[in-house]
Amino acid sequence: MLRHSKIALLLAAAMAGAPEPAGVLSDDETRQAKIQAMILEAWDDATAAWQDLLGEQAYRIDAPKINFVANVRASHCYGLYIGTGPVYCSGNTTVFVSVASMQDLDKRFPGVGDAGLAFLVAHELGHHIQNISGRFRVLNQLVRNDPSRQRDLSLRFELEADCLAGVWASRSPKFAATEGMRSEIAASLDAIGDDKILAAVGAPVDPARYTHGSSEQRVRWFQTGLQGGAIAACNVLQSETF
Repeated sequence: MLRHSKIALLLAAAMAGAPEPAGVLSDDETRQAKIQAMILEAWDDATAAWQDLLGEQAYRIDAPKINFVANVRASHCYGLYIGTGPVYCSGNTTVFVSVASMQDLDKRFPGVGDAGLAFLVAHELGHHIQNISGRFRVLNQLVRNDPSRQRDLSLRFELEADCLAGVWASRSPKFAATEGMRSEIAASLDAIGDDKILAAVGAPVDPARYTHGSSEQRVRWFQTGLQGGAIAACNVLQSETF
């Protein structure tokens, strides 16, 4: 985990045109420091937008946290989740982010860019909004009612988080307030749809393998949240089509 003070020192030196202290950070670490600073900026912007939308008291009851870790591990969420991250854990209302993994994603899929990396964290924050607004309970009830729909409902749940990230963008005080940034986010979503990712790694492009949705689905639901500007616009779980 990179310390904030170390990041601040590096970025301040870069802005002032001063030479980097010898041996402080490698090129990869420099990029990771910039990614972390950008993610923190987007996080502060998104949390401010949701607090404004939901009201300070309601939002702060289970205020979300962000934790930068070397690698996202199952132990971060009571053994429930593991992956490259970022990952939201509803049990401790924390988004865990591995900056090294984010940098690797940026390298492997050039269309992601900073806008896409920021969006991934906004998507995880969307899961927090689902948590505090009762959508986890709705998902669980729907799965209990019809276990055969579990994969379908899980996919819808992920698209709902994309939609909620669109709501953030519509209410963003600064980070995603411009049409340019919103267009960059939509372009990054097109780059990381399950169909594009599967094709990029040489795997069969089979909708049965999707976990987060196709490029078209992800862009469409982000735009739905952006245009709707409210949680009510994002009822993907119970939408007739998705």
